[in-house]
Amino acid sequence: MKTPRLLSLTLLVLLLASGAGWCQFRVVGYLPAWRGDVSAAQLAQLTHVNYAFLLPTDTGGLQPLENPAKLRRLVAAAHAAGVRVLVSVGGWHDGDHRAFDAIGANAGYTNAFTANLLHFVAEYHLDGVDLDWEHPDTCTASRYAGLVQQLAARLHGAGKLLTAAIAGGTWAGPGIQRSVFDNVDFLNIMAYDAAPPAHSTYTGAAQSLAYWKGRGLPASKAVLGVPFYGQPGGEAFATLLARGAPPGADQFGGVGYNGLATIERKATLALDQASGLMIWELTQDATGANSLLAAISRVVAQRAAAALPAR
Repeated sequence: MKTPRLLSLTLLVLLLASGAGWCQFRVVGYLPAWRGDVSAAQLAQLTHVNYAFLLPTDTGGLQPLENPAKLRRLVAAAHAAGVRVLVSVGGWHDGDHRAFDAIGANAGYTNAFTANLLHFVAEYHLDGVDLDWEHPDTCTASRYAGLVQQLAARLHGAGKLLTAAIAGGTWAGPGIQRSVFDNVDFLNIMAYDAAPPAHSTYTGAAQSLAYWKGRGLPASKAVLGVPFYGQPGGEAFATLLARGAPPGADQFGGVGYNGLATIERKATLALDQASGLMIWELTQDATGANSLLAAISRVVAQRAAAALPAR
């Protein structure tokens, strides 16, 4: 017998809201400032939304936010739905992380950056900050750790969250010191963008989780990242389907992606070995029966139903 939609959603809410053990499962979706919006249906399946990106200057300032009105609308809608909103600071930008390098190397810039972020969070009524320094290395690891420590002290003191995005591969390990794990609320592990077309396999996700947990990251702070796009090319899952890609497969025309079956397996993996799933990014999803977010929600609801005591 299939679980009715209302019961499924109720179970999902109970699972996401509960405060014990694996019931703290997070579903974190990124929303880019330059594209799309989050629907009410999506918000009902999320615990956190990260608005991307707020860009730093190399002296600790903040560049003007793209689409500030969009962020304000998101905060209002998300908070009405009980979803937390964070601003994601940084991003890939073709690997240009010179601003973070400069901020981390100068105590005055670090102080200014921290103060500016606290002001920004208060101005937009946000729930916290997601640090997206891509990527610290052996030369900047201590600076990264110091910045995280200072941000954590100020944000946690104000009752706000601090999360960070880290690369999925072992090559990123030397840039992340053990103290980072203690200072963040959780880490979003970007277990994707390996060599295409197999850029985000189930095996790769399991290996990535095992690596970071082996480094000392608690499962309670590990959030597994999944892509709603294919590589090469970064084509959205919805666009791939429109071109004829099978929703249940993982490759089409030389492009690798995560179809429904793989997303469901990764959701189960995260439920068993981590504390949530992170999505880059929400506007790339398909709709209806082919929605990857809906597939995640089904797996989470099924786990919640299985955890309920027998009557």
